[in-house]
Amino acid sequence: MATYTNGELRLRPRINVLRGYPGNEPTSITAALAVDATIDHSTAAKTIYSGQPIVRNSSGKFTNLLGTGWGVGANGKPVQDIFFAYHDSTDTDVTSCGKLLGFSALGKFELETAWFDDEVAIAVGDALGVNASGLIVKQADDASGKTIGYCTGLRDLGVGGHTTTNPRGGVIGTIPEDSTSEVYDSGQITKNWVITFVTSIA
Repeated sequence: MATYTNGELRLRPRINVLRGYPGNEPTSITAALAVDATIDHSTAAKTIYSGQPIVRNSSGKFTNLLGTGWGVGANGKPVQDIFFAYHDSTDTDVTSCGKLLGFSALGKFELETAWFDDEVAIAVGDALGVNASGLIVKQADDASGKTIGYCTGLRDLGVGGHTTTNPRGGVIGTIPEDSTSEVYDSGQITKNWVITFVTSIA
């Protein structure tokens, strides 16, 4: 999955699967699907990143949630079509085999991702949804009224050296692959944090 490219800066860290993924054994719901042609990697909005909520579209392919109408009432996508990307769509594993692995919102997983927005503060136990920007949010901030999981924790990735000029912390001048180039701030109260959640069990 990792490319180990020296100096590569990511928008947000990759997904961390805490429970529920014993390889490709069929004990939890996953899907390995082709990536839709609209994901052409020309912009960040047309790229799928590890940990992002994604949707299985009517063609049976994965695309991101931007512009899908997830957060628009009855027009929102059904929960069974919501997945969480394991890879980036640009990873060599995806481009070589033509498929991207996704973890289902109905799959009994515990996941950790940075693709969330807590303009409405999130606490442990809160029901979660996905907003129209394709970010995980507190259910009260998701107009679709559909639950994709429940928060089990929030964790600050800041370490020694966590300053304005070195927002991701660590040793200045060294850039691990999963470092981010800047604070991933989408109105978040908790910047540079990751959310841990269990997917909803229907």
